[in-house]
Parts: sequence; structure tokens; C-alpha cells
Amino acid sequence: MPLATAEDVAARLGRPVQADEQPRISAFLADVTGFIEDHCGRDMDRRASQPITLYPEGGCTLSVPPRFRTFLTVAGALQNGQEVTGWTFNGRELTREYGWGEAAVTLTASWGYEAVPASLKAIACSEVIRWLALSPGVGKERVGEVEIEFSSPSSAQTLSQAARTSLAPYRRSRLGSLTLRRQGPGLDLRGPVVLND
Repeated sequence: MPLATAEDVAARLGRPVQADEQPRISAFLADVTGFIEDHCGRDMDRRASQPITLYPEGGCTLSVPPRFRTFLTVAGALQNGQEVTGWTFNGRELTREYGWGEAAVTLTASWGYEAVPASLKAIACSEVIRWLALSPGVGKERVGEVEIEFSSPSSAQTLSQAARTSLAPYRRSRLGSLTLRRQGPGLDLRGPVVLND
């Protein structure tokens, strides 16, 4: 289900959506939802009681990919067609004292926002309105001293830089790099020093 509805777009346009616009707006809403989820690296739209298949790598923990961790709840786990018991879930991984073995584990889980945050809805609607304003094949228009830039029809359907910036709080955090320093005397990289007496 998209992050916004045609009615949300109409409210921001300030006019009702015409019947012939409805299919195009619905398609754009589905597209922008996909772009937002891919950009952020996680699913935003609520998925209820869906399967997630995970592959254990030995050990007692089974990590859930970050894409599924938005308000994730796990109702059950199956392995080799049998229900698995004795596991706990901390929001990121499942832990089982006896280990997970090597067979695939299928979780029954729900994840995503129950109610779409207002900022996500606003971003989705603004991108759809921007796409609606562009003529097919036109990448950019300018009114002062009339400038039109043509592009392939699909290139306009990407997230704008403004949308990408606004989505920063929703992006999955990436690990940074560490700077390692060796203890001991500092090395003078300027070369040999000659002392005058």
C-alpha cells in the first residue's frame, strides 16, 4: 500500500482529482513509495503477517535484515516445517539457546508504520505533484527567458534532491569508519632535523 492516497495529493493540489487522473496518480504513488523505501533501505508501508525467510550461519543468533526492522513484531518461526520454540527477539535478531542449525527459518512477522508519519506522506505527495507537473520527455522547465530541457521520459521519475535530504532521518544508519592510531612517539614526517650549535 502506498505512503499516501490520491485524496492526500488532491488536498495538496487544492482541487479534486479528475477521474482520468486517478490511475496515473495511483501509479505515481506506488512508484514513489518504492523509491522512498529503496532510498531509505527499509520498508515503510505496513506489512502484516508476512513471511520472512532467513538463513542461519550457525550459532545462537539469527539476524533480521534492516529492511524489515521498522516496528517489527515476530509472531512465530518455522524450520523444516516445524514450529520453533525457545527463542527471544530483541528487535534486531532472534536468539535461541540451542542454536539455529543450518536449515532456513521462516518467520511470520509484521513490520512497517501502522500510520504513515506526516513527513513521509508530505514527501510522497510533493514528489507525485512534481511528476504530474512535468510533461512527458521534459526534464526541466523555466519560465523566465523560456528554457526547456528534454530528457528520456523515465528520467523525471526519480526522487528530487530535496526529497532525499528530507528522508535523511528515515535512512538506515550506515557504519562509519574508524581511525586507528598507534601509541608511541609521534613520527615527524618533515624529514631529518638538523640542530645548529
